[in-house]
Amino acid sequence: MTQENKNLNEVNIFRKKEIGIIVSSFLIFLLCSIFLGLSPYNFLELPKMIKLLEFPNLSLLPKLFWESLETLAIAYTSTFIAVILSLIFGILAARNITPHIILYYLARTTILVARTIPDIIWALLLIAAVGLGAIQGVFAIAIHSIGMLGRFFAEAIEEIDPKPLDALEVAGASYLQKIVYGIIPQVLPSYINYILYTFDHNVRVSIILGMFGIGGLGFEFLVKLRLFKYDDVFAILLTIFILLFGVERLSTYIRSKIMG
Repeated sequence: MTQENKNLNEVNIFRKKEIGIIVSSFLIFLLCSIFLGLSPYNFLELPKMIKLLEFPNLSLLPKLFWESLETLAIAYTSTFIAVILSLIFGILAARNITPHIILYYLARTTILVARTIPDIIWALLLIAAVGLGAIQGVFAIAIHSIGMLGRFFAEAIEEIDPKPLDALEVAGASYLQKIVYGIIPQVLPSYINYILYTFDHNVRVSIILGMFGIGGLGFEFLVKLRLFKYDDVFAILLTIFILLFGVERLSTYIRSKIMG
């Protein structure tokens, strides 16, 4: 068999796999749609939302300043807490740098539990501890973010170049010196990228959790929606769009400066 025939066979096999994946995905979609009762008629009903459209009550925008600030404060505070703690858990959960195997499994388990339980579940569980309000939201978002960032950080550490660590060990560097001079410089750019993504995500989460009692724009949105004040609802949606757009642009700017 010539090389050309081999390449042709490989292409045919690849195409068969592609077709198999596409067909399988479509069949799974059909099964899920049947299970959920989803039909083409449901898609045709979506335009009915248009009747809710009203021009935003622009006079409400200045009054939403404090709610916007509270939303940002919840997101920033929870992210800051998560960054500090995930740094610790990430180091303990990295197999190539953890001080002890027991600490490795404890850190991995903590990260797994924090990540797998959704923010809203943490928020509901925290009511018994701190009650309803902004503090509830800060801790709920922080706990879940520790799981996300801790995993990212641990995986980043495990993928670093071991040569700088080996050189530091030969030079007699301490465990802390290895972290500061051998690990942090290698993972810092990617870690900052993860932090910016997490903050961007946490702003959105703080808005959603606001509808469950933590305050901010989410709470105001729910109040106005229940009162059927759709002009106020769309004013809040406009504020949310401006807020998220600003956060995204700021994250992009910081990322571009750091990544060069």
